[in-house]
Amino acid sequence: MAEMSLADGIDLLQRRAKIVKFLLAGGFVVIAAVLAGQIAELLGYVSLDESVELTGASGLYAIVGMADGVLTLVTTVFFAMWIYRAAANVVAADVAGFAYTPGWAVGWYFIPFANLFKPFSAMRQIWNASHGEQGERLDHAEGLLALWWGCWIASNIASNISFRMTFNPSSSESLLMGQQVGLVASAVSLVLYPAAYRLVGRITEAQRARLNAAHIFA
Repeated sequence: MAEMSLADGIDLLQRRAKIVKFLLAGGFVVIAAVLAGQIAELLGYVSLDESVELTGASGLYAIVGMADGVLTLVTTVFFAMWIYRAAANVVAADVAGFAYTPGWAVGWYFIPFANLFKPFSAMRQIWNASHGEQGERLDHAEGLLALWWGCWIASNIASNISFRMTFNPSSSESLLMGQQVGLVASAVSLVLYPAAYRLVGRITEAQRARLNAAHIFA
């Protein structure tokens, strides 16, 4: 297979960005509905208990929860594809000091413990390279990145804790605590989705406006 040119790579990145942003916008709406359902569950208006017939509001809550799971999975896949292409474009532009292959820019998300900091480091270098930086400047911090990554970590940790506590609760107190932690995870996601949306948009636009031009005139 012929190697993709940087210009073609940026075009592909833009197409993937449109899909990811659409999914993130949909995810924001769905997670807001999940949060409303979680609040209603804590107040006793809906329930997902096996002994309760899932009709009416409880049935709708169950459907929203399933939609959230499916949408999260699909968004994760396309977001990974977008990251891969963004990193591949930086590599194609031969940015000095860029320390990640496209595969590892994605792969670090699946390595325990390292996934707490390596994906952020890779995204930080992608961000800075896309904005025309190179060398030591690739590790320069940026506020939006910190917000996105902090929300990503907090949301995932809270979601995992909530799942463990509610899947097979040892007591009603444990179930309640798990539901409360799940509500926190959803609330954090209301910040995560817009941050990710803006992150995708700004990196994609920066690559279109700066990365290709810098490569042409290097």
